[in-house]
Amino acid sequence: MQVQLVEKIIAEWASSNANTLGLDPKPIKASYIFNPGGFGNLSVRLTDGRTQLHVKLAPRSNAARLQQWASVSDYLAENYTAPKLVHIIEDEIVPEYAYGLVFEYIEQATPLMEAPNPEFALTGVIETIAKLHRDERLSGMLPKAETRTYAEAFEDEYITRFTEDLEEIRSSRELLRDFVSDETIVWFGDEIQRLRDIVRHTPAFLHPASDVVHNDLNSNNVLTCDNYSFRIIDWDDLTGQGDAAMDYSVLLWPLTKYPSWSVWRDKVRAEAGTATLERLELYFRAKLLDDVIDVLADYVEAEKVPEHREEAQRTARAVHLHSYPQYLAKYGFDSGQHFGTKK
Repeated sequence: MQVQLVEKIIAEWASSNANTLGLDPKPIKASYIFNPGGFGNLSVRLTDGRTQLHVKLAPRSNAARLQQWASVSDYLAENYTAPKLVHIIEDEIVPEYAYGLVFEYIEQATPLMEAPNPEFALTGVIETIAKLHRDERLSGMLPKAETRTYAEAFEDEYITRFTEDLEEIRSSRELLRDFVSDETIVWFGDEIQRLRDIVRHTPAFLHPASDVVHNDLNSNNVLTCDNYSFRIIDWDDLTGQGDAAMDYSVLLWPLTKYPSWSVWRDKVRAEAGTATLERLELYFRAKLLDDVIDVLADYVEAEKVPEHREEAQRTARAVHLHSYPQYLAKYGFDSGQHFGTKK
């Protein structure tokens, strides 16, 4: 992807649609928003020097997720601090990106865990997502699929992702050879299977998954605007048949090493119950494994964005090299043999 060309195309499109977007047609500047966690969708910030907007484009394979978000955007903005929808893009303005949305841009905001005092806003965030998880009205607005268990929801989220990541890692083996050993890649496959088996045999995972979940509540998607107020963005993965433990795990993962972790764990128990807390522990395990395996797939995918390749690959490599020894120390592995990662 040629970032400068994409920025030029979107700026020209915005100028042609300035009245609809509420922008001054000249000058409009488009700036690519780098997402180190993946390169599936395309995000760009638009500004005319006065107003800022966020354009999010999806390839055809992801279009349905954005369409679902658009269908409930007013409800999310009113009840869950989501950004307001400004415009729907149904033309392929950038090649290979079939659908898009334009939202208000959240200005002067900081990712939750980069805020000076993230714990000030966190109580409000937890209370908000607890309400989301039980929102029957929103559940009725979302598409219904065949009922699945919490175990199946976990597998759809993590086991499927890890398996796809492993295929990509194997197919691009040479890119990783200087710091990931062949033995480590074998271990990845074994550990994915171990985690699948544990989840399938844990009673707390055997009940129907019927929680309404955001499904991607990482720090970059929870923005603080001051010490207490917050906005929740990126609702692409919203589902009415998910696991509340998934949301809590992604949101609270950075706090597990804080002295105050027991306070937040008790808040989860009070809001969601002991079974959710039990599932949460295995989601934490998967979250750490995500920092071992999925970042390597990000390393490979960064080849598609040359302008940010070096930065993305440096970050992915550092996260992997930091997380892999942590995972082994915390969870070990059944074979008893240490394969290790090349330095």
